[in-house]
This record gives sequence, structure tokens and C-alpha cells, in this order.
Amino acid sequence: MRRTLFLCTLALASSAITHAQTAPPTPRSTAKPTTAKPPTVVIQVTDAAGAPLADATVTTTAGVVSREGVTGPDGSLQFVNMRPGTYRLRFAREGSITVEREVILRAGEPATVDVALNPAPPAKAPEPVAPPPASLGPPGDPKITPVPLFLEKNFIGGREGRKDSPLGCTATGTATLHQLRDTWQAHTHDTAEEWIYVVAGEGTLRIGSADQKLQAGTFSLVPHTMSHALVPQGRNPLIVISVLSGPECKQ
Repeated sequence: MRRTLFLCTLALASSAITHAQTAPPTPRSTAKPTTAKPPTVVIQVTDAAGAPLADATVTTTAGVVSREGVTGPDGSLQFVNMRPGTYRLRFAREGSITVEREVILRAGEPATVDVALNPAPPAKAPEPVAPPPASLGPPGDPKITPVPLFLEKNFIGGREGRKDSPLGCTATGTATLHQLRDTWQAHTHDTAEEWIYVVAGEGTLRIGSADQKLQAGTFSLVPHTMSHALVPQGRNPLIVISVLSGPECKQ
């Protein structure tokens, strides 16, 4: 009896060992662990009315790392394969006010940034710079001319239409005595102001389309670039002293 029980136990143990040796091994898992995709930033830039803005420069900065891109015709731009973190976005475009935004990127989560740029105010025109004062140079010699005595010796001839006599000359002006029987036709002085004093006679000073009656003692100023003419009247010549103030005289 005991021998029979021993043989049965031995048979069962042998069967268990054989089963354990022939049983297929437990398969191991071959699946790889999943990782989150790098985030993508989708940017849309428009104007204040909502129209897309092309050629806007967008700069993303996180610490010392930065990326830059330009919006297309539809005003859009994408930054792919970004690292998670906090970024400072700068939007700049010619003619628009620069804008900055902050965005936080998380792994596996795309971000969308919509920005409207307002037009920049017009640039102020530069203030005109006053030219440096002209140097008068060294002073010349003083000169005094008694006009009545000068006229006695240099009076216009009966058949002369005009006689011009220099009275004085400096680095910034010229004085001339003009005796006119004929009209001094319209003319201009582009770089000089003209001061006219009537010594004798009568006539008309025409500045542009305006006429001014002239007689002895009349003093007039003609600004530069303005057209003017002198028209004598009566039998006697019109005698005036003209002072051109501005350019250096030429003798």
C-alpha cells in the first residue's frame, strides 16, 4: 500500500516538472512608453480692422533662446517643435506700433496667439535748423558822399535814358545812385533785399501788380525774389538811391 502511494506521488511530481518544462514562456510587453509632442505656436496678425497683416516680424524669446519669423500674405505664422516654457513674443512691423505678449507653452498642447497691430503715429517733421550767421568779414573804409554835390558833377545827360553811379560797396551790400528817364523794366533780386530812397523826381514803383506813388523823400523796401519796376513821370528824371542788402558787391 505504501509502495503504491509512493509511486503515485512520484508520478505526479514528474508530470508537474514535465509540464513546467514544456509550458511556453510568458510573453514580455514590447510597447514603448508614449511621450508628449513638442508644442506648436500658431500666430495670426491683423490690423485694427481685422484685416491680415503680412511682413510682420515675430520674435519669440525664452531666456537666451530666441526664434524669429515673418507673417505671410494671410497674416499667419507657425513656430513648430517648441520647448515647453514661458516665452515673450514681440510683434513689429513698419508703420505699426510694436506689441509684446507673454505665452506659456505646455508639452502636447498647441497655442494660438492672435494680435492686432495699430498704426503708428506719423513721424514728426524735423525742425528746421537755422543757418549760421554770415560772417561780415573785416570792416572796410568809411565813405561819405554828399548827394547834391555828387549830382551836380554827375547829372544825367539830356539824351541818356539811365545813369547808374556806385556810392558804396561792402561785403554785405551795395549802394547805387540811379537816375532814370526811361522805365526800369520789371526785375528781381533772388539773393538780396532792395531798399529804395527817392532823392528827386516823381514816378511809380510797381511791386508785383501793385503800384506805389513815388516822390522825393519816399522810402521803400522790396523783398528778395519779388518782381518790381520803376516808372519815371514828368519832365525831370527820377533819382533814387538803391541799397542791395545781402550779397557781396561786385565792382
